[in-house]
Amino acid sequence: MAKNYYDILEVSKTATADEIKKSYRKLARKYHPDVNPGDKEAENKFKELSEAYAVLSDPEKRKEYDSIGHEAFTSSGHGYNFQNMNYEDMRNFNFGGTSFEDLFSDFFGGFSPKSSRSRSKAKAAKGSDIVYSIKVPFTDAVKGTTYELNINRDAQCPSCNGTGGKKTACSVCHGTGMASDGSFFASPCRICSGTGEKIIEPCIKCRSKGYVHINEHIKIKIPAGIDNDSKIRVSGKGNAGENGAPEGDLYIKTTIIDNPVYERNGSDLTINMDIDIFEAALGIKLTVPTPYGAVNLNVPAGVKSGQKLRLKGKGMPVLRKNINGDLYVVINIKAPEKLSDNVKDLLIKAQSLSPKLDRSDILAKGTI
Repeated sequence: MAKNYYDILEVSKTATADEIKKSYRKLARKYHPDVNPGDKEAENKFKELSEAYAVLSDPEKRKEYDSIGHEAFTSSGHGYNFQNMNYEDMRNFNFGGTSFEDLFSDFFGGFSPKSSRSRSKAKAAKGSDIVYSIKVPFTDAVKGTTYELNINRDAQCPSCNGTGGKKTACSVCHGTGMASDGSFFASPCRICSGTGEKIIEPCIKCRSKGYVHINEHIKIKIPAGIDNDSKIRVSGKGNAGENGAPEGDLYIKTTIIDNPVYERNGSDLTINMDIDIFEAALGIKLTVPTPYGAVNLNVPAGVKSGQKLRLKGKGMPVLRKNINGDLYVVINIKAPEKLSDNVKDLLIKAQSLSPKLDRSDILAKGTI
């Protein structure tokens, strides 16, 4: 064992209060029983560190300790004996104006015996979420709609409001949720499972569970512009929380059924339309089907096969925005399978007017 409290805390006798506290925090973290479960040596070292810090963090105690020395100070009974302290003794101890629990919360990022009890009682957590998958036709994704679904879920018991029945504070842990078995640290109370409460009048409707299984008819609004793997959240329609906590949420995951006419890319749509070489050469007015009705599109003379012509605002609605994507018309020039003699003559004349082009150019490019 180290000869004095300064050696135990690995600081010099001239160390400032902040330096002493910093060293204690560092060493306490290293030897904390939660970090070294079942290690009696580490637990004793932790108590030794706490005993030293209890003296040196108190200005009056430190002054007396420095004056009469370690042996005289400890033998006179002016110091502390943390080796025989149990959990409750430690929890109620005050280090120079700072409680033991506050120190734990400080250097363990929120952990302390007190916060441990709070976490144990925090079993009243929000209920789990439910994910429900549906298939949405293309037209419903364009215009939006309302679906009616039957959802199976665990709902908060209306009779006991999710508590399971009338409760009172646990007589063993006195409502703290933690109980000590005489060792340094306490553990969740086995009588109340760490809740700090016990049921004295069980709820008949839910049999003390706090929830009942139901099949609920729910209306779901499908917004225009919904896409694959979109999630629609319905607040409070998930499973019941424990001990009266809020219910979880319902998430509707969507799959859009493919449309044979349109290819979708986000909010934009693509449609393929065929024209012949003469329509490509002279231009044509096409009637194009859109999700919002047919519209006329002027195809310019000399259009190329594979060229895209845009119809602005005729694509999918952008989700939760008052705008639409675009519809792109992809021109596909089809060469006729059979040519009449008159058409052949025309092509021959076109070739003579444009000697650099052969028949394959005319048919492939739609150029005369």
